[in-house]
Amino acid sequence: MPQPQYHYINPVVLFEAVGADLASFFELSKIFLKIGPPMLDLLKKAILADDFKEILYESHSLKGTTALIGATQLTLILQEIENLSRNGDTDIIVPYIPELTRLFAAVMQEVQASIEHFQGSAGYNQKST
Repeated sequence: MPQPQYHYINPVVLFEAVGADLASFFELSKIFLKIGPPMLDLLKKAILADDFKEILYESHSLKGTTALIGATQLTLILQEIENLSRNGDTDIIVPYIPELTRLFAAVMQEVQASIEHFQGSAGYNQKST
């Protein structure tokens, strides 16, 4: 099986964070796929509502999650959003939404691909959770 090219995540970050435990890698990857979209939705709603305290909270939470899966580019944008909200500059955060959405979709695809790649390369069989 050819190794996929990753442009938006580095799955090794999570793999090493769990001590190279495949079961934990799969579980946390699947958790990200489940909780990531609602987290992004909450952040977008906070941005559109001009709620700087909620933007700060949601961007910080999502940033920690994306850092764990090695999504460096997305994590940096979330850091920028967090900093802007901390300064009360919510009006200049709205233009970030399209890029945030695009990067997030790419990250989601690569996380799914990393699950499939690690399952295939390790011959790992796991029941769906």
